[in-house]
Amino acid sequence: MSADSLIDTVRRDDPDRYLAALFAPETVRARLWALYAFNAEIARIPASVTEPVIGEMRLAWARDAVSDLYASPPRVRRHPVYEALAALRGQSGGPVQDDLAVMIEARNADLGEGAFPDAAEREAYVDRTSGLVMRLAAGICAPDWQAGEEGHAALIAAGRLWGYAGLLRQFTRLCAAGRPPITGQELAVSGASLEVLRRGLQPDKALLARGGLVDAARGAAAVLDASRKSLPAEIFPAIGYVRLARPVLKAAARQTNPYAPAAQTPLILRQLRLLGASLTGRV
Repeated sequence: MSADSLIDTVRRDDPDRYLAALFAPETVRARLWALYAFNAEIARIPASVTEPVIGEMRLAWARDAVSDLYASPPRVRRHPVYEALAALRGQSGGPVQDDLAVMIEARNADLGEGAFPDAAEREAYVDRTSGLVMRLAAGICAPDWQAGEEGHAALIAAGRLWGYAGLLRQFTRLCAAGRPPITGQELAVSGASLEVLRRGLQPDKALLARGGLVDAARGAAAVLDASRKSLPAEIFPAIGYVRLARPVLKAAARQTNPYAPAAQTPLILRQLRLLGASLTGRV
């Protein structure tokens, strides 16, 4: 796989991050795509296997590949994603081994079934997946940035907003896979069951069960709104795509059937929203 093919992979598997990365200088852009390609590589593992044990083996391979990458001397697996990731090793602001290990371990949750134990676990999952990717990307874009308390809060909130929006977008698929993005308490209060959600039944109860997820996304959006002015323009390529989460949240709030497929926003409209966000700073 050539560098162009790797970029094509990011464009296909992670189109919104790809679009935001286009606002970065060329050298920074290449580093962002290396990170995003790695994230896409491990994120697709759970969906590509029929047995959890196979997914665990593939995640273990990824963990070993990262360990090799940070060994002394480093050993780079003959794999385009890890060859691209090797270029980030030792770079100012680049991820450290523990960061990448956390990203891998977080994907083990995608191999299981059942609701989240509680809202704190759901939040932790979002922080370890979309949130961590965003924080690492911000470090690549602005290695010398000292976030401070408000900047840190804004970055965390942006990652959570994107993560919760992703769970909303994938609600039907996740329910069908037996791991709805709701908590056990939300499920109990709704009167639904895992089997009901898996089969796409009782949309009124499913909508009630999903309410906590919508509220969590709104909460993250409110924190981001209150603190986004602390985010420097140079990290826009790392976070700008969170602007595209807001229409997802608005659409979810209007839905009467949470299983209904979400309308796909045209590419040109997504590009225009990113351009507007880059000019105004309103992510």
